[in-house]
Amino acid sequence: MANNPLLSIIIAAHNCEKTIDATFQSLLCALGSEIVQSEIIIINDGSEDSTAEKIARYSNECSQVVISTVNYKNVGQVRQHGISLSHGKYITMLDSDDILKAGSLPSIFTFLRDVDPDILLTRLHEIRDLSKIDHTWSGLHPDKISQDEAITRFLIHKDLQAHLIGQFIKRDIYLNNEIPSMTCYEDFYVFPRMLMAAINIYFQFDSHYYYIKRPGSLSTALDRDKITNLLTCTVKMENDLPVKFHHLILCHWLDIYLKYYDLLTESEHQRLVKNHVLMTHSFGFFLNKLVRFSYKRKALSTLWKN
Repeated sequence: MANNPLLSIIIAAHNCEKTIDATFQSLLCALGSEIVQSEIIIINDGSEDSTAEKIARYSNECSQVVISTVNYKNVGQVRQHGISLSHGKYITMLDSDDILKAGSLPSIFTFLRDVDPDILLTRLHEIRDLSKIDHTWSGLHPDKISQDEAITRFLIHKDLQAHLIGQFIKRDIYLNNEIPSMTCYEDFYVFPRMLMAAINIYFQFDSHYYYIKRPGSLSTALDRDKITNLLTCTVKMENDLPVKFHHLILCHWLDIYLKYYDLLTESEHQRLVKNHVLMTHSFGFFLNKLVRFSYKRKALSTLWKN
């Protein structure tokens, strides 16, 4: 392994014996010769299947693989632990069931070396049908975007989501934004602040990886605890981002109200969400050109409920 790798790849592994082989092989195919400038940190978090045996084999076959075994049962703690073990100038995250496109990473390494961005963002390419995976890589053609544009795209869910998977972020930014001990939405908690810490930002539309959306995943099986995490992250986002993004943040509060209000059992949480919905009943919200018409219509639908 290089003394000072360019990229640290952190993989959280928990009971993933059925998927980790395909993920790891796709990573090797994506890296090619740039594996010598990488470190692959795999964290086995309390697995009870054959995950430990599988990743031990990777370590024996590949000197770039670093293994750590923990029993957190918490993806936020796992990711933060991986950061503490990392040495790369950049960090990217990978789930233990995702697939990277073959040959996609060398051009990204060249870009990171030559351009030295604070963050290289890629679009979340979500897929449910594994038969539709296509390893065709159209090449790296990133656009430089301003910090305001990156934040705006994130807030209106245009190409960008609060997702650490597939992003290339300087380790220094991670070190200044500790990932919380959350079982979900840990990326949402830190992502807005990371954007605020970045100046030299690039965005690549054609993603180099597939985010496999599986039935029963954290985001598709919501419960009260996850909704509480969502509220915590939305409040933090509101505090972290400048006031000029206030109306776009209110769109997120509208979504919480319309989708999840019935799951809010604490009166304090209900008041918090309702108070933010009331803020959408303003001329400023309806006149803001960045607020989509669909959200203005949602705000109108809440006028008589509140």
